[in-house]
Amino acid sequence: MGSYIAASKPGLSPENIAKRLAWAEKYKDWTIEDWKKVICSDECSVWIGVNPRRQWVIRSHGERLNRKYVKKTFTSAHVKVMVWACFTGDWLGRMVICDEGGIGANEYEDILYDGLFSLIDDMLKPPENSETIRVADKDEFIFMQDNARCHKAQCILEFLEENQVPLMEWPPQSPDLNPIENLWTDFKDRFHKRFVELLDHPLKGLEARYRYGEVLQDVWYDQGMEMVDALIKSMPRRCQLVIEANGGWIDY
Repeated sequence: MGSYIAASKPGLSPENIAKRLAWAEKYKDWTIEDWKKVICSDECSVWIGVNPRRQWVIRSHGERLNRKYVKKTFTSAHVKVMVWACFTGDWLGRMVICDEGGIGANEYEDILYDGLFSLIDDMLKPPENSETIRVADKDEFIFMQDNARCHKAQCILEFLEENQVPLMEWPPQSPDLNPIENLWTDFKDRFHKRFVELLDHPLKGLEARYRYGEVLQDVWYDQGMEMVDALIKSMPRRCQLVIEANGGWIDY
């Protein structure tokens, strides 16, 4: 027996558990090549100047408040920036910096125009000097988004259908099945390190938010595809674990 920090997982109702299990059963036989066609997407809140990781220090007794061992916080300038991004097994999509004030259906439609459709254009771009026209269909890609209210708005579902974007039906309360959630953890850590190197102290105002947006996008595009590739390859394993857990939580 030992003392541990409790795992944090979203609550699962019997209905949610059944939907998770049905989803895993549906996709359990998909290959890595199948999963590479999935466009994984999500929003993420980034608190500027806040280290996202628990910090441990090794120090002598009585040195608790030594500046070298103190995790600094900035109560005077709490700044949160919401970002949206997507990727597939072969493409790193655009990161969109969201406006202040939250994301409703109208804002989300703009995000899809800027982020999702630009990635789809890249994926469907024909070879140079080719007269072939490629059309979006379920064999080319499928779009993954969670069940946030703005994602499920009727106008958004109709918008995706009108633009021939196949949509994966997503089980509720399942961030452990969306690989981009794991990417966010690494992304926030790398952004905070870059922030400390370049900017030091969070500031408010449009100019500061514009600068934060530039750094966030730089960090996103600098990461490359190595971790994305590993996360895509984890999807068959995730399906199997959900089946073994009978629809319950998995360790992702």
